[in-house]
Amino acid sequence: MTALFKLSRRSLDELEEELVAHAQRINAAEYAFLELVREFDIRQGWRPYQFNNCAEWLNMKCGIVVGTAREKVRVASALFDLPRISRAFASGELSYSKVRSLSRVATPHNEAQLLEYAQQATAEQVQRRCQQMHNADRAASTRDVNEIHRGRFLRRSVDGSGRMTISIELTEEAGALVMAALERAMAEADASRDASTAEDEASFPARQADALVDMARAYLAGDSAKTASPADHYQVVVHVDEAALRAEPVEGARSDLPIESVRRLCCDAGVVVVTEDDKGNPLDLGRKHRVVQPALRRALIARDRHCCYPGCAHTRWLEAHHVMHWIDGGKTSLDNTLLLCSAHHRRLHEGGFRIKPNHTGEWYFETAAGKRLCC
Repeated sequence: MTALFKLSRRSLDELEEELVAHAQRINAAEYAFLELVREFDIRQGWRPYQFNNCAEWLNMKCGIVVGTAREKVRVASALFDLPRISRAFASGELSYSKVRSLSRVATPHNEAQLLEYAQQATAEQVQRRCQQMHNADRAASTRDVNEIHRGRFLRRSVDGSGRMTISIELTEEAGALVMAALERAMAEADASRDASTAEDEASFPARQADALVDMARAYLAGDSAKTASPADHYQVVVHVDEAALRAEPVEGARSDLPIESVRRLCCDAGVVVVTEDDKGNPLDLGRKHRVVQPALRRALIARDRHCCYPGCAHTRWLEAHHVMHWIDGGKTSLDNTLLLCSAHHRRLHEGGFRIKPNHTGEWYFETAAGKRLCC
């Protein structure tokens, strides 16, 4: 059966104007809908249905899946304290996509500035800017990345025909590490490929799959560099405002990743300082500086030998941790650094435990609840 589609007699300019006008009406209608949602939620109109929350009612009555419904309830609530953004949304000037992003970081103090930016930027640019600002909020971004990390998984399924499917979900920075390793394995495979096989070159996804197999094969073959830093084996580029790294970050500072993840990566990494103007254009590119120099790493390995967390004897993928972070004025010295395996380094920066000095200046570990851990 052939489907027939009749084109209108409108010009492209007329079609474009009509599309934009419809989008604005949809935006205004969405604002009106969220106003109703907010009032319905405040008055707990969902309780007579024995639901746990308004999102479940929206799922049943309005056909909105629960995850999306929760976001709509959250945005509706946030708009109560954002009058400027609400007016722009109600007039159809702002889309729900933009408002959803803005509602995560907008406050009475920065609302006007963010609204001005959102009016000129694309929805994608607004989402990115707001995500960077959210990442720079240490408490909020750490809570989010902890939730993502707790939900991490790798699943496999075999369909009986000789095919295996592997699905994995990680935090963004952990995923970037995996992809950096894949890219390195692919580059090595490309360098060794015979030029005569160029016509039979596999697709990019197939080459990624081959690289994953190569990585597994190399790991099973053994790696003698047990105490090497992960920073020696991969490079991930992260953009972050210097002000966001401070113990007391400046409002409006931005970061590509949750700030505690960035601080953890910066404990033992190469750092390049880029000076930019207000529009993000690079003004000056500094030289790469290795925070933990090879001589200090050798001294740390000789002293600590393995992960310093009580009871952990891991000798692979050790990372140098600044007890007082260098961005806060801590020295990159033997007295202020110790070795942690990547797993315990992550848990430390995500609030799982703390490192403190005792009365003699020696470091000890305690849980997030304040219980001292025995070495």
